[in-house]
Amino acid sequence: MKVSAITAGSLAIGGGAIYSITGDSDILDDHFEGTEKVLVTHFGKGKSTNLMKDIRQEYEALAPEIPYIGGEENMFTEWLIYGVYYLAVYRVLKTEGQGVEKAGKVIFDTFRSIADYPKWFLHIVGSLKYNKKYVSQLKEAVTKTQKRRYPGDWVALFVEGDGEEYDYGIDIKECGIRKFYHSQGADELAPYLCLSDYVVSDAFDRGLVRYKTLAEGAEVCDFRYKKGRETFVNPLREGWPPRFLNRPS
Repeated sequence: MKVSAITAGSLAIGGGAIYSITGDSDILDDHFEGTEKVLVTHFGKGKSTNLMKDIRQEYEALAPEIPYIGGEENMFTEWLIYGVYYLAVYRVLKTEGQGVEKAGKVIFDTFRSIADYPKWFLHIVGSLKYNKKYVSQLKEAVTKTQKRRYPGDWVALFVEGDGEEYDYGIDIKECGIRKFYHSQGADELAPYLCLSDYVVSDAFDRGLVRYKTLAEGAEVCDFRYKKGRETFVNPLREGWPPRFLNRPS
């Protein structure tokens, strides 16, 4: 299993540490593998094999509809790909009579499966997100979104840290995944996908604190990062952990 997907797959501010090191181009491999492992625990081996076949076909059908937002030059492109993939997961589960909460649980557990690496290694990778070079690149990428070149792109603001409460932050004003879900009539999935940010931050020791998301009707997604701090997100208006994660499968 590769770790490119989980680092690039942080749907908040994560993207691409291992991807840029390995040059791995098949960025969905980890997600396919992780999803299948999770589906086996919910549906058994035989059923999960058929579900994965359907998920791959659904993703292939959705792929041509992914809006162009700058390709490899835009760090948000990978995030959009992951978002579209999980829409495929949701649609297939929905045809099986499963609701959005079930899909949300599968997505959350898939990210946990992908992040199953030694903690010391994940922490080293996470620490790369605090060096000056990365922060500078992130700031530049976020600034470019304010030009609004692509309708399907993110629009965000970089927030300078104070060194005490947080090291840096991002205010996301428009989310490309949320836009795509809206265009596909799947607004209800977005809050559940946002929970993957918790998994990524916790695994990589990113110290994310986030109180608001666009997916739940707020005016902004208020990501704040501080190295080594305990991760906290406040999703689905319930606090942490969301109740649906603890319900029987």
